[in-house]
Amino acid sequence: MAAAPAANEGRSAHGVRAALPFVVLAVAGVAQLSGTSIAVVLGLIFFLIGTAHGAGDEQDGTIRPFGIWQAAAYIVAGLAVAAVFVMLPLAGLTLFLGLSLWHFARSLHGDWLRGWAYAALVIGGSMALRFEETAAVFAAILGFAPPDIWLYGVATIGLAGLALAAAQLLRQPRDPALIVSALAVAFLHPVLAVGTAFLVGHALPLQAEQAERHGCDAVLRAQWITSALALAGTVALALAWNAGFVPLTVVAALAFGMTVPHMLAERLER
Repeated sequence: MAAAPAANEGRSAHGVRAALPFVVLAVAGVAQLSGTSIAVVLGLIFFLIGTAHGAGDEQDGTIRPFGIWQAAAYIVAGLAVAAVFVMLPLAGLTLFLGLSLWHFARSLHGDWLRGWAYAALVIGGSMALRFEETAAVFAAILGFAPPDIWLYGVATIGLAGLALAAAQLLRQPRDPALIVSALAVAFLHPVLAVGTAFLVGHALPLQAEQAERHGCDAVLRAQWITSALALAGTVALALAWNAGFVPLTVVAALAFGMTVPHMLAERLER
């Protein structure tokens, strides 16, 4: 008799997980209709929410807060990467996109078709389907317009992602995260599109796996301090940029720099 409630709970959790990407997409759609500024802000909020999945030290079957020396080493590494972005912005952005492509593809644990479809959609889908709008975002991040050949290269990755996603959905049509990611890059502002796809296809699934492995309480205890510091740092950077103290290129460099150590250090083969 005890198995029946457990089975019902499992079906309920699966239903919530399947519906959540469409809830996120609906919220994103409202933001898109509300104007570019709101769309961009919500996209950045989605990114910030999604970073929580990497805010704890998950190794050797446990999850715990980062130690002081680990956090210090992470910050130093992130600042070093950010310095590369400032000195060599196009090379730094190319490196970041390449690492992100690899990181997203590997996060789906062995399903190479779905993994590379999702990763390529996130990295290049907006460039393929909303070329001018996405080119303007890259120009704002870099402080100059990227070469056309570079933009076409990113767009080619996006086209490959669309083709792989179509093949994956023909094989397995019930894939809410992949469907929502494809719809996002087709219809949403590039910043909101990537934020939406990152949240539903990468961050939330990994967060759910962490909760299943360790329990929600343990995950919260491990991640809340780092998440709170990340929120405070983001707000401080946003205020500094808005006041004209820090250029957008430096804000972008710091944001990208602080995510690269996570991509290089996380053991996705758990």
